[in-house]
Amino acid sequence: MADLGKKYCVNCLADVTNLRLRCTDCPDIELCPECFSAGAEIGNHRRWHGYQQVDGGLFSLWGPEAEGGWTSREEQSLLDAIEQYGFGNWEDMAAHVGPSRTPQEVMEHYVTMYIHGNLGKACIPDSIPNRVTDHTCPSGGPLSPSLTTPLPPLDISLAEQQQLGYMPLRDDYEIEYDQDAEKLISGLSVNYDDEDVEIELKRAHVDMYVRKLRERQRRKNIARDYNLVPGFLGRDKKDKEKEKPGGLQVVGGSVPAGGTGVCGTAVGSASTTAAGSVPIPSAPKRKITKEEKEQRVRLRALCQFMAHREFEEFFENMHKERVLRAKVRELQRYRRNGIMRLEESAEYEAARHKREKRKENKNVVASKRTSSGGAGLGSGMGLGGGAGGGGGVTGGLGIGGGIKEEGKDGEFAYIENLTGFELLSDREKVLCNSLNLSPTRYLTVKTIIIKDHLQKRQGIPAKSRLPSYLDKVLKKRILTFLTESGWISRDAS
Repeated sequence: MADLGKKYCVNCLADVTNLRLRCTDCPDIELCPECFSAGAEIGNHRRWHGYQQVDGGLFSLWGPEAEGGWTSREEQSLLDAIEQYGFGNWEDMAAHVGPSRTPQEVMEHYVTMYIHGNLGKACIPDSIPNRVTDHTCPSGGPLSPSLTTPLPPLDISLAEQQQLGYMPLRDDYEIEYDQDAEKLISGLSVNYDDEDVEIELKRAHVDMYVRKLRERQRRKNIARDYNLVPGFLGRDKKDKEKEKPGGLQVVGGSVPAGGTGVCGTAVGSASTTAAGSVPIPSAPKRKITKEEKEQRVRLRALCQFMAHREFEEFFENMHKERVLRAKVRELQRYRRNGIMRLEESAEYEAARHKREKRKENKNVVASKRTSSGGAGLGSGMGLGGGAGGGGGVTGGLGIGGGIKEEGKDGEFAYIENLTGFELLSDREKVLCNSLNLSPTRYLTVKTIIIKDHLQKRQGIPAKSRLPSYLDKVLKKRILTFLTESGWISRDAS
């Protein structure tokens, strides 16, 4: 026997006790939501007839999979409670919904379904206008602790405090920067009948006053960072001391009685700030060159925009950049001269030092002979001939002297237009030019010598297949060059 308290759909006989749609034109026609949405027609009932929703208050708005099993009546009570009591009063809202719901359940359901759910995503915009901003954050807001927390007072004597007009408990001076700044807001008052223009004008006055306060505090911070107050108090004593080579000290302008009118800067080698501020750890001192001192003088205007630590780090980074650039140039010079490993650089530098020393000695001897008169001039010419003739083998590029680094303009005019010139390194160009050997022939001889050397190291017997145009002198010069450059080992040569 059917339950008399239940209602059924006249089309599909589904239970519609909780929610059904009743036709206003046809009596006893009640459909389920599924049949109504499909447009079911029974007897005289047509789908365009008017309808009335009959709610038993027990169905769920969010479907059976929603947590908590909230009914439509509870949802209606929750929305009424949030409108009446406001967001956050969960205890009053739970009492309004009913005794079956706790404040925790009310809060979780509302936040999950109406804020973070699909309904909240569709109704709540991403950027909410007039949102309340937290001004107490430490990110430089108007009320942030970084601006409202005073710095510790300066550690100076009572007489010095009186001289400067310094008030240690307030960390202020009797004469501050822009002494009349408070006049901008001293006469301001907000009235209920003020117009919008008057309110904006008063806000502009407050903004100007805040800017002056920030500038005043910035100057105090500069005086602390660069140790200006102790420098002003002990100026006569410091003038007698010699300037240390590790720093530069510049004090711009005179300090008034207030002690904060200093717009200039002081850059010194001292690694600690003024008394009362946090000390800066001292770095190992190095000798500052004259060029860097001049550069510090030219860039001292940056002191008012940078802290003392940042200013010193700026010049340390510039010094590191110069060192790295010099090292890069040195490595590029090694590469141009055919040196591919750092182990070869020590031998190369020693040979280069010997060549430069020998060149200096020759220049000294030549200058002495030139200054001795006609005979000296003749012997000087003879020395030049010897260097170009018999001494060419010994003092040029091979056995004793090595290869000079770079050729002058026009030095390679004999071979620069020949095939294979662009494949040679700078030292190989100098070698080929001194031996009057074309680049193609030199590359052929070099390939044969290196190939024979590799075969000997692997234990393969190799016959010398050197070309006929290579005599003993040329062969010895090329072998010596390849040995010094690291292409073959010394025992093979």
